[in-house]
Amino acid sequence: MPIYEYECRECKERFEVLQLSKNDGDTLRCPKCQADKPQRVVSLFSSGSINKSSNTSCSSTGST
Repeated sequence: MPIYEYECRECKERFEVLQLSKNDGDTLRCPKCQADKPQRVVSLFSSGSINKSSNTSCSSTGST
């Protein structure tokens, strides 16, 4: 299920909603001021990767 981000036209509160379909947003209300029909905004996202060939190593020196 996608998460959509909305902004209230009245109080400018931004909030996220988990929706089954795009049309589910037609009945949304702002959670802060209860205004009708918040505006859907384009969300920023990030992606990353894990580098398995990292050159970091842990070494300890000491005498036993």
